[in-house]
Amino acid sequence: MEIKAVFFDLDDTLHDHQAPFAKALLDTIHHWPSMPDLNTAYKKFRYYSDYFWKDYTQGNISLEQLRINRIIATLENLGKGISEQEAVRFQENYENNLNTPILFTEVPSVFDALKRKGIEVGLITNGPITHQQNKISQLGLQDFINEELIFISDQVGFAKPNPQLFHTAAKKIDLPAEHLLYVGDTWENDVVGPISAGWNAIWFNHRSREPLTDHKPLAEINKLSSLLNLLNL
Repeated sequence: MEIKAVFFDLDDTLHDHQAPFAKALLDTIHHWPSMPDLNTAYKKFRYYSDYFWKDYTQGNISLEQLRINRIIATLENLGKGISEQEAVRFQENYENNLNTPILFTEVPSVFDALKRKGIEVGLITNGPITHQQNKISQLGLQDFINEELIFISDQVGFAKPNPQLFHTAAKKIDLPAEHLLYVGDTWENDVVGPISAGWNAIWFNHRSREPLTDHKPLAEINKLSSLLNLLNL
């Protein structure tokens, strides 16, 4: 198997998504007598982000309602309750914190190593167009990734884990699925999605999650630099 292109997820794969979440949560519930475990809370938050994303893509709820629902559901699951007003305040804090995203330190060297070997680098991410484009710009990813190989779900019209999003990327880069690799941190979107499209997948499991299905990624890694060893780079 020869990998000719590697596509990456964006949020919490190329940049730290948990730190902005934790800061926003603490700013919102600082008056509580006890705090939930932030790592557990973040995992729940990502779960409910994906859960309500399905309702959003099907037109059942607005993006604003998705953002309110996910934090309310997260804290309810942890035995805590917040009002809709507090949920709005959390989202405002969260968005402010996301205005200065921080690239994981390994990313530039991994991208450089892939490109030196002639392997194309791309990006496939779920999210609103402007929101994701702003993060891409702030992170400087346009210095590494050709704009034609950046696929944002709201722009394409399909969202992960829908295989059609991966088929669209494969068609654009004009490579068969067996030569394509996807790397991301969430199981359903970043493992089940690409595998269902015939791609190879590597699970970047740096948050110590559990697999949710019997799908078999090529490997599970907790450092992006491990990707280079797996590809013999």
